[in-house]
Amino acid sequence: MRQNPTPAPTRARVALLAGGLLLLVAGIGLVAWVLASSAGLTGRDDPVMADSTATTAAARNAAGTVDYRLEPADGDPVTVRLEVAADPATRARGLMERERVPPGTGMVFLYPADVAESFWMKNTLVPLSIAFVAADGRVVSVSEMTPCKADPCPSYAPAGPYRYAIELAAGSFGDAGVGPGARVVPADPAALPEPA
Repeated sequence: MRQNPTPAPTRARVALLAGGLLLLVAGIGLVAWVLASSAGLTGRDDPVMADSTATTAAARNAAGTVDYRLEPADGDPVTVRLEVAADPATRARGLMERERVPPGTGMVFLYPADVAESFWMKNTLVPLSIAFVAADGRVVSVSEMTPCKADPCPSYAPAGPYRYAIELAAGSFGDAGVGPGARVVPADPAALPEPA
């Protein structure tokens, strides 16, 4: 008995298969883009902070930055522009993966109550100075921190409880004459968000 040969695919079938394949590839691309976006790998400007002299006040305020004054026991105060980390996710991310921290800029980590948490430099690319500061603006301690790309990374502990911590480029606190007992305070406390 002779069987009928398998019919050759029609143009409609070929077009349908090609269209399905294109939809599959587009769907995979969309899923990859969504995953990369949620990981912060796409759709953002360069993560390096802009030079504070080149940005407008409106842009700085929109980015969540504030001015702090470094007030050494002896010497003139120095004003720095800081990004604000006032919630757990932003505090956990900190200045990770930044390729540079321009002079006079950094980040303030605000807490709703006194803490004694240590900091570490996992996935942080540049050396930083950190000042642990009490609620009254008095510096509890200062540490110099070095980048760390792989575990185990050292941790940098405060000398006592603190309410906020400030990270600047390495050596910045020493250069400003700021150490334990000096003051680091917001220029406008009303501009600070309520920490979570």
